[in-house]
Amino acid sequence: MARKIDQNKIKRIKEATMLSIVQHGIESTTIAMIAKNAEVSGGYLYRIYAGKQELINELYYEKMDSIYSEISFLLAFNHTKIEHLIKSFIQNRIVYYINEPIASQFYYQLLHNENFTLTEELKTKGLDVIAKIHEIGRKSGEISESISLYQLYYHLFLYSINYLNFKRKNIFDLQESIDEDVTFLTKNIMKILKAQ
Repeated sequence: MARKIDQNKIKRIKEATMLSIVQHGIESTTIAMIAKNAEVSGGYLYRIYAGKQELINELYYEKMDSIYSEISFLLAFNHTKIEHLIKSFIQNRIVYYINEPIASQFYYQLLHNENFTLTEELKTKGLDVIAKIHEIGRKSGEISESISLYQLYYHLFLYSINYLNFKRKNIFDLQESIDEDVTFLTKNIMKILKAQ
């Protein structure tokens, strides 16, 4: 008979994984460290996950699936133009960053680590939503003919996330409002996408 999985322990394991990686980096984080921070035994953790890579992969896949689902939802309300979709997406990234700073920093690290790639299913889902945005933007004149799917993906996902993580460091000790950030990022992305 299969053992029942304690969802509270799974939640603690995932939170401990993200925190450990943010504090110590992916390579320095160990299963023992995660188990200790999650207040579970290493044996329990290994019953659920084959190792650190599988655990991190699951967190990464969950986040990317959530983001693609979010964009699909936004697409349902934006059939003819993409600017409002992009603005809403950026607002959501900022709200998530404020409310979940550890998770945001964790996903930022994974986006910039070559050891983490998406499953074929998630690649297909991501390509599908990007292609839909691309098609709407081309028809509305908001996206130039010269902008590829890769470029659209980069500017929509990575540009805003990189900007938020750069701001987190606040090397100049400056404060800007959320509205200023949303406006700045939306205008810049729209300009880039429309550039010939």
